[in-house]
Amino acid sequence: MSSENSGSLLRFFDMHYFSIHTQQGAHVGFFIMLPDDESETQPQSGRFAVKLQSEEGAAAEVLAPFGQTEIPQYWRVVKDRIELFFDDAPVGSLRNEYLTVSGQTFVLTDLTGAM
Repeated sequence: MSSENSGSLLRFFDMHYFSIHTQQGAHVGFFIMLPDDESETQPQSGRFAVKLQSEEGAAAEVLAPFGQTEIPQYWRVVKDRIELFFDDAPVGSLRNEYLTVSGQTFVLTDLTGAM
């Protein structure tokens, strides 16, 4: 994915909403991105949040740390992907609308236009 394409993932106004699914299609929860600078055409950084649909199952175990609110959760564009951080510690990435965390890949479905 080129940096031009990474911008297509980030064309949002105030927030950008995704549903999170396993590779098998099971709905796991929601992923929300908020830009640091809402005036940028293609934001380069911001905050994110995850809301799990259920706290059961292997997928929920992998994503459970993202449900916390004590440690700030940030995203930043890095080359051809979006890196996710707890403070300064890398915890995952987004690329081509796939979310990868702890070696497990989830499919993101863009809900922003549907709302």
